[in-house]
Amino acid sequence: MNQHTALARLGLEIAKMKKSCTPVPDRTFVMGMIEMAEFAEIINTPTANRYRDALDAKFVERNTQLKEAVA
Repeated sequence: MNQHTALARLGLEIAKMKKSCTPVPDRTFVMGMIEMAEFAEIINTPTANRYRDALDAKFVERNTQLKEAVA
């Protein structure tokens, strides 16, 4: 797997978070993907941190949407 493929896949998984019915396990899964890509040196730490930040933002957004739908 090259860096471009890894970045595209991470971006896709983060984008899918906006429709997630189960955001907590999905966030855990994507975070693991980011960790593995960083550990395997496919992406560097600053790039991994940007993806973590993007994932956290999408997670908070989706979690808020789901909580509002229940209320």
